[in-house]
Amino acid sequence: MSEVYVYQTVHTLGGTPLFPEAHAAALDAASRALFGRPFRTDPRQLAARIGALAKAEKAPDDLSAFVRMELSPEGTLTLRYTGLSLYRGYELRSLRPEALTFVYDLPFGEYPNSAGEALGALARVQAARGGARCVVRCGTDGAVRTADDAPLFAVAGRTVLTCPAAGSVERSAAAACIEAAGLQLTEEPFSRDELPQFDELFAFDHRGVTSLAKCDGNPYISLAAERVARAAKRLSLKILGM
Repeated sequence: MSEVYVYQTVHTLGGTPLFPEAHAAALDAASRALFGRPFRTDPRQLAARIGALAKAEKAPDDLSAFVRMELSPEGTLTLRYTGLSLYRGYELRSLRPEALTFVYDLPFGEYPNSAGEALGALARVQAARGGARCVVRCGTDGAVRTADDAPLFAVAGRTVLTCPAAGSVERSAAAACIEAAGLQLTEEPFSRDELPQFDELFAFDHRGVTSLAKCDGNPYISLAAERVARAAKRLSLKILGM
């Protein structure tokens, strides 16, 4: 495995991956931007490879599992089984972590890549020293970006805010689920100083929805996150034909 890579983590259930074409497109965009070369694959063959790996790892059909795709600068694609979920489909995670904010920019943009992942891991070590389990990343421009590398959403009443960013599989899925939950999604920058004004903070990644209990000591509720998670579960099971 190359030490330099771009990556995607795919949600699977019963050997069937969610959004394989979108994940392949995300790898292609990242590879073109960072490595100067396209990533071309047959999405059906890719889905079959992902499903075969999950089956080989004996992932049970009634629980979700995750497969990570890592693409090297040379164009080599490596698939790694990264574990089993406690849930079936997208779900609201039972863990509500406390978070701390950190200000730093990613050196090569927002594409998921090994450099950004290393920075995130170091930030989580610093957060753990402060008694937190989650890192909310703020850019040097003042805008709040992510929570543990996943798109972050802030809730005020029936409005859900997120900082404008390049599209991703998770952002697209979250947007669909927020709309299905009857909430209004607005892409608008907000700063770390504004975080105490919000009712809720939640992140959306390949596992589903993670609602933050606190950020920088400020407490948050988890009502809209629960609605979004219910919509996410329906979406994932519908796509997977279950």
